[in-house]
Amino acid sequence: MRKFVLPIMFGFAATLPHAASAQDASFYNCQNDRVRVAIAPMRLDKAIAKFTSVTRCPVSIDTDMVKGRPTRTMRTGLAKGNLTPEQALVRMLRTTPLKARPIHGGFSVAR
Repeated sequence: MRKFVLPIMFGFAATLPHAASAQDASFYNCQNDRVRVAIAPMRLDKAIAKFTSVTRCPVSIDTDMVKGRPTRTMRTGLAKGNLTPEQALVRMLRTTPLKARPIHGGFSVAR
């Protein structure tokens, strides 16, 4: 019975929209095209998630480079307008000691 239930569970999970998009690499399409951005000042982790959702650009935070920094309590700046993903991320990070640098397919954030 167990052998039969597991494939059904995995098959059902794969048909859910959020499960498919979470694993679909085509979601990430980080271009230099301008996009309409309106990201209010908020906690860094929430702002990075919002940035990725709006721009479709993944962002990684180099935890070795920000060691000892309270990144959970950092608040980002306002990013609003018709901006490239890089411009939006730079505006968000201007109120923090962190800097962004482009990497293949996205951005890396460190101090």
